[in-house]
Amino acid sequence: MPKVFISYSHDSNEHKAWVLQVAADLVRNGVEVVIDQWDLAPGQDTVRFMEAGIVGSDRVLMVCSDEYVTRAEGGRGGVGYERLIVTAELVQNTSTHKFIPLMRANASPRVPAFMGPRLWIDFRDDQQYNARLEELLRELHGVPAARPPLGPNPFSSAVAASATSPRAGSSGVMPSGVPLLDDDWFSARATRAKAGIHQHGLAGAMELRFALHEPLRKSQVELLEGVRAAEIPTFGWPIGVLLESRQEYRPRPVSFGIETEVAVEERALIGRPSYDYWAANAQGCFYLLQSLFEDQRREGKVFFDTRMVRVAESFMFCAGFYRQLGAPAESLVSFRVTHVGLRGRVLESANRERHFYPRSTTEDVCESELVVSLKEIHDDLPGLVRRVLEPLFAVFEFASFGEPVYEEIVSKFAAGRPG
Repeated sequence: MPKVFISYSHDSNEHKAWVLQVAADLVRNGVEVVIDQWDLAPGQDTVRFMEAGIVGSDRVLMVCSDEYVTRAEGGRGGVGYERLIVTAELVQNTSTHKFIPLMRANASPRVPAFMGPRLWIDFRDDQQYNARLEELLRELHGVPAARPPLGPNPFSSAVAASATSPRAGSSGVMPSGVPLLDDDWFSARATRAKAGIHQHGLAGAMELRFALHEPLRKSQVELLEGVRAAEIPTFGWPIGVLLESRQEYRPRPVSFGIETEVAVEERALIGRPSYDYWAANAQGCFYLLQSLFEDQRREGKVFFDTRMVRVAESFMFCAGFYRQLGAPAESLVSFRVTHVGLRGRVLESANRERHFYPRSTTEDVCESELVVSLKEIHDDLPGLVRRVLEPLFAVFEFASFGEPVYEEIVSKFAAGRPG
């Protein structure tokens, strides 16, 4: 939990109220805040308070209003004294990023000259407050905005030279420059599945895509045996569910491989619809769209422990599927999990014994993609699950879970226990 000290000038009651709002929003999002309005009592030594606050905090937020900059540069009042403490730390470490200027009520805009050319966060436009607050929180928590994956060089002669190859080695990108998981086959499957799930009035779903970087060549029978061997019946309907006793739900052999759709209007004992569509092609590519299990228990929820179990199951299914099809353990796989229909949902725990304060989200979609080897899935399953799910949990008001939580839940599931 980062600890911050807020340095500001008492320009007006309105300005003090705005600074207090920032402090409260930081506290609500997992940041410990030291500020005079909360922590400085009448009769207390103000100099000692400022020294302890600045020196003892991880970061210092400097609210650079025009008045603040003027006082800091002129050495006036409390702001002037804080300048002496800040300058001493800057002299000791000129490259420090401990001090973060926040621009507010500053027309110029400018920061105190002794701060040098430091990057600041612009809070001058109240319409952009939430966006700037998120920018600040990401910096304080050390969670930068996700950058897109590095694409191929469109002018590389190597791409042209490999145009006859069905895959472009370990890059996870086809010779055309299209990522493996976005080619025509996956796009067609997504269109087919999304039409089906919307037809049944369902919005929340998990989409799974994976593909080998070195493709296989398998028959429909071999693909069916691969799915059958990879199924993990520990939790709910498994990934790649096979309901072969029901004619309408049996996998169908088609030109590209096999596919199945299981659309149930009302599940027995639950009374709520569910939807599963999955498909596999001759090259070993696999696609799944599955309605959220949570909607069969409590609508409008996302259970963090259920998501950990489902993603762990997805990795295990992937490894089992390719093991059955004869892929080497060193084989590389592009693996993507996308959750949709999140907006308005609340993150909770399915297990009432795991205490967690519920958090909501305004985001609707969250996607994570990795390139892993089949051996990595075997060796570091909890770590891979964490890498996939951290971006999902973060959109629920920066929720996060430590490594022991992933270890406990994922290891228990891998051992055949769903709890």
